[in-house]
Amino acid sequence: MKTLEKVDVVTVGAGWTAAILAWKLTEAGYRVSSIEQGPSRWANPDFDHNHDSIRYSVRKAMMYPLSSETWSWRPNVQAPSLPIRKYGSFHPGQGVGGAAIHWSGQLYRFTPTDFNLRSHYVEKYGEDILPEGSAIQDWPVTYEELEPYFTAFDWDIGSSGQVGNLNGEIVPGGNPFAPPFSRPYPNPPLARNIPSLMFAEASEELGYHPYPHPSGILSRAYTDPFGNVRSGCLYCGFCTRFGCEVDAKSSPQTTHIPQALKTGRYQIRPNAHVKRVVTGADGLATGVIFVDDQGSEQFQPADVVLLTGYTMTNVKLLLVSRSSDHPQGIGNSRDMVGRNLTHQIWQSPVLGTFDNRRFNLYMGNTSTQTALHDFYNDNFDHSDLDFIDGASIFSTIGEREPVTSVGSLPIGDGKKWGQEWKETLRRNWDNFVPITIEGAFMSYDFNFMDLDPTYKDVYGMPLLRLTLDFGPNERNLYRFMAQRCAEIMEAMGPSNMSVTEELGPYNVHDYQSTHINGGAIMGTDPGNSVTNSYGQVWDTPNVFVAGAALYPQNAGANPTDTLAALAYRTGDAMVDRYFDDPEELLE
Repeated sequence: MKTLEKVDVVTVGAGWTAAILAWKLTEAGYRVSSIEQGPSRWANPDFDHNHDSIRYSVRKAMMYPLSSETWSWRPNVQAPSLPIRKYGSFHPGQGVGGAAIHWSGQLYRFTPTDFNLRSHYVEKYGEDILPEGSAIQDWPVTYEELEPYFTAFDWDIGSSGQVGNLNGEIVPGGNPFAPPFSRPYPNPPLARNIPSLMFAEASEELGYHPYPHPSGILSRAYTDPFGNVRSGCLYCGFCTRFGCEVDAKSSPQTTHIPQALKTGRYQIRPNAHVKRVVTGADGLATGVIFVDDQGSEQFQPADVVLLTGYTMTNVKLLLVSRSSDHPQGIGNSRDMVGRNLTHQIWQSPVLGTFDNRRFNLYMGNTSTQTALHDFYNDNFDHSDLDFIDGASIFSTIGEREPVTSVGSLPIGDGKKWGQEWKETLRRNWDNFVPITIEGAFMSYDFNFMDLDPTYKDVYGMPLLRLTLDFGPNERNLYRFMAQRCAEIMEAMGPSNMSVTEELGPYNVHDYQSTHINGGAIMGTDPGNSVTNSYGQVWDTPNVFVAGAALYPQNAGANPTDTLAALAYRTGDAMVDRYFDDPEELLE
């Protein structure tokens, strides 16, 4: 096995958290190497004319190849687990830039209550309000601590939106439930599609507070703080699961990666799969072993290892990196790795059709919509409800591709085949409107990740096994939100509508957002977490975890803005304090 030249820091993956950390560390003079399992080709000019729905939306060209890397799933410990052989519930990205290449651009900040969730609900409603079997806990970091990093990220990438709370003052047109922003968004909101304006009008009639969806996609040409000049969105309709051909969608290759590369101290090794983290006699990490693009194993020595891959990749590496000092894996001396697995309730409880209307929904992107947070977290009274937390509710997205949208028609129980179905599709393909919820997912003792005892990957390593199902809190939350969505749709005046009133069992074959969270959660001490608030592993302080694996539970909003803010904070702490005393934990 070949040993490479030692670097200061090695990252597993070259997605957004890796790019942010590499930028901060290389500018401070440290040498960083990113080992990325996917290709390097996901950057212009490869995005030119990539409007191939079969390749990207159906066959998931930018995702992990399931033939070599997959996961197994079971709904509970009594059921057998089986490997996932076809994408459904989540779509983790691979390649330089990671999932941020094919993301939808939805950009929410978590709110103060998202960070002190348990104590907030217990203090306000009493401990009996917590769902049975829950593993909910407060984060070891607050919104106020993260706000400067949220703002820095917004301006570095050129976020688009309308701030609703500027330094404590409510701003008309924005989200009145938003936490305080210290600066407005650098760009105005994206244009909204027709059903989203109808949704806004109906919501206002019902007394709610709709606002234009915030986004990581440029609404106009923008020169970022790095000096990059980028185009505004063309509303081409090929956004989620596609790369952006004009760089309007903010991604690592348009922002942080070029800055790190300019220093001359950053390198990316594509098409290379990290098998495990190596630790030395003192129990500290010494680097990683990876398989290169020729199938040969190589050892990359480093003073610091950053696990910056997808949530499940980070958790698996902690569990398989075993040694005499870490017999159950890195960070797992107290059996905490894999706990607090959560996902998200990403469902469209209501569908409506509007006869003789055309909405041109083949254009636009996910952020050309209206959202409301009247039922997010504790923005509404939970005293007489049978669940905690809440959901974002939003209107219809663009990007309606015929090849991927036909399954939504007809609404109700009509046939999904034959001449009648074809006529319905021809008549209604551009006039059906969903209302979608993005609901919070609480952590439970019965949902976790571990190593599958039966199935292995192409490298002979055990698959990561997900034991995951919705709990009663998620089912009750969904039922409540479905009623709110139905009320809004009724006010929109559809010709026909259908309502799915109950949330069925979790099914790994149905897409429910790519927002898998937990497994290496942050906390206040080794007894309740794997890492501290900087993602630094308690029992191996030169290993750091980034991304949504750190989340104790998931909020009713996208995780991207928060994981980026956390990476900014960790990068600054490493530069300012860690390297002065690298074996001590950051405080």
